[in-house]
This record gives sequence, C-alpha cells and structure tokens, in this order.
Amino acid sequence: MGFAGNERNGLFIAIDANIGAGKTNACHAIASAAMAAGHPTRVMEEPTHHPKFNHFLQRYYDDLQTEKNTGGGFAMQMFMLCQRYEQHRLAVEQAWGSNGTIVIQDRPIYGDTVFATTAMERGFMTAEEYDLYVDVYRNMSRDVMPPDVFVYLDVSPEECYDRMHSRGRSEEEGVPLDYLQQLYGNYQKLLSEMRRRGVRVLTVDWSGFGPPVEIWKRIQKLVDSDSTWYEELSFSLAKEPRVPIAPNPDA
Repeated sequence: MGFAGNERNGLFIAIDANIGAGKTNACHAIASAAMAAGHPTRVMEEPTHHPKFNHFLQRYYDDLQTEKNTGGGFAMQMFMLCQRYEQHRLAVEQAWGSNGTIVIQDRPIYGDTVFATTAMERGFMTAEEYDLYVDVYRNMSRDVMPPDVFVYLDVSPEECYDRMHSRGRSEEEGVPLDYLQQLYGNYQKLLSEMRRRGVRVLTVDWSGFGPPVEIWKRIQKLVDSDSTWYEELSFSLAKEPRVPIAPNPDA
C-alpha cells in the first residue's frame, strides 16, 4: 500500500467530535471508503462494551445534571483515560506494524481532555482531581506517538443537541445545550494546540454527514503532501495546572 508522506504502510487516523455529531457512524463510513479502495481497515470504537462503562457514564451524567460533585466526573475521566491509552498503543502497533492496516480510532486520548477540562470548569471535578488527571495524562501522552491524521467533525452545538435527543439515549436526556456549547469551545482550543504542535488536523463540515469517500480522499491527500510530519511529539494538557489546552466531544 504505502503513502507518499508516510514511511510505513498503514495509517493511524483519529476521529473526534462533539456529543451527538455522528462520530461513530462517520468512523465506519470512512473505514468503508478506505476498504473499498483496497486498504485493510479496522475501527476502534469507544469502550461502551466494557462492563464498567455504563456505571461510570451514569455517574458522570448524574453529576452533570445535578451540578454536584459526587466523584462521578473524576471516576469517568480516569476510566476513559486508561481505556484510550490502551487503545492508542494498540492502534499504533497495528497501523505502524508490518501488515499495513489502517486503524481508525473513535475519539483519541486527546479528545478526552476536552471533557475533563469541561468537567472541571462546571464544578464536577475538583481542582485537585483535575491536577491529578493532568499529571497522569501527561505521563501517558509522552509514551505514545500522535495519529497520522486527526479528523475533527465540525457540527454546531445546536445541531448536536438535536441529534443527541433524536437518538433517544436515556442517559443523555438531561444533557443541557450549554454543556455542548462549552465542549465545542474547548474543542476549538484543542485543535489550535494540536496544529501548533505539528499534527495533521483535518476539520470536516459534518452538518450534512459526508460524503465519506471525499473525506477519505482528503486524508490521503493530507498524508501524501507530507505538509507537517514529526519524529517525536507529545501533548501536555496545559502549561499551567487547570488551564485547558483545548476542550472536548462524543458520537
């Protein structure tokens, strides 16, 4: 296979977006486009099948909706940080190994910092909890290489809110619009920070859902152009504790 701007055969593509944007569907649609072009492709979905996922998620949303900190925010963010880290290591191993697989990750470790920052800003993570999260995140992110391409699906918070409610997940019923707006703002900071650090960032208008084939072509073009590559890169959540580098999303 091979790509002009990439010495390896495979690719590690991270896809992120706000809650309700349609991220998971986009991952599979883009994967289908890559497979149709002859590339072995795997999607790493969010760890929703983990036996502890629903427990932590419900605690997180309970704290969000009651505007109280019972530890749900910190527990969920630490759980997801550990899951993302393991997924990230596996994605690098498979994408940059000898078999030339394209690995698409449904929200990378970096996107989770958006949710942690927002939880801290809204008061359901304490400053002490957030500082601990940042320390663990920094240590983990230093240990992994960033993806070849970071794809951000840009959808307005208002549209995400409508999509979120239309899919009818009970745990999301009480999620307020201003929470999605806050996540959106923090995502913009994250994208700026990633670009500043030399990551290939592809922002896609996902208000109309596609077309995935064109997104796949843009990913190939971005990689082949070798516009910004790096030998080593690590993200720090913030230069100063409790200062977000850029905020968060979900599918």
